[in-house]
Order: sequence, then structure tokens, then C-alpha cells
Amino acid sequence: MKKISLIIVTIFSIFLLSSCQKIKTYPSDDARLFIDEIYQHISQSKGDYALIDVRYLEDYGNGHFKGFINYDIENGSEEEFLYKIESLYNKEKTLFLIDQDGQNVEALSLVLKKAGYKKIRIYLGGYENLVKVNQDDFQIVTGIDDCGC
Repeated sequence: MKKISLIIVTIFSIFLLSSCQKIKTYPSDDARLFIDEIYQHISQSKGDYALIDVRYLEDYGNGHFKGFINYDIENGSEEEFLYKIESLYNKEKTLFLIDQDGQNVEALSLVLKKAGYKKIRIYLGGYENLVKVNQDDFQIVTGIDDCGC
């Protein structure tokens, strides 16, 4: 009986751990690691990821990484953000979020986690820090309709 109980507890634990929603946070000095993880997903070419920039539309239009979609959090709400993300991406995608200074991505990652997204990656150092370590990994483009998506 003890063996059966142990097996049931083990199976339940594995199930619980595998279904956990994970927010992986990259502090400002880990910009290179954040970019490298994005490139791992890009190189796999499975389309299992989404690149999201939640800076204000004006900042995004003045320069952003090609391939990142924008959600202007200044002119929207967390509910609208979630609606947009849910309409574009299933909950199995890995979501990479950047913003101006790391404050909005923390709050939005919690909204996504609560909604059931399982793989969330946020960078706390802000867009400008990513630009500094970019090393031509991402092309920087201007305008609001050229995300390269």
C-alpha cells in the first residue's frame, strides 16, 4: 500500500510540476542571455514564440527590433492587452516581452500567467539596454506598421 501511495504522489507531483506556468526574468545585466534565448527559438523555426514590445507607440515608432509586435500599454489596459495576446497566440507559445524600463513587463507577465500562459520571458533592463548589446542580432526599424511579423 505504501508503494502505491508513493507512486500516486510521485505521478501527481510530476503532473503538477509539468503544468506549472513559468515566468523567466532576465535582469538588466542578462540582456545577452535574453537575446540568445530568443535566437534559440528563431533557429528552431517552429513558430513556437512571440516577440512583444509594450513600449508606448511613439517610442516603438521611433525605433524597434524588427519582428516585435507592439502593444501600447499607455493607451490601453491590461484587459485589452490580454485580449490581443489571446487572439494572436495560444497558451503554449513562449512569449518574450520587452518595454522601456522593465516595469510594465513585470505586471503584464503576471496577467499572462494568471490567464494560463506557461512560458513567459521578460527582460527588465528595457529596450535601450537591449540595443546596446544587440550586436546586429536584430535589425532596428522605424515606423509602426513594419514589425516584420
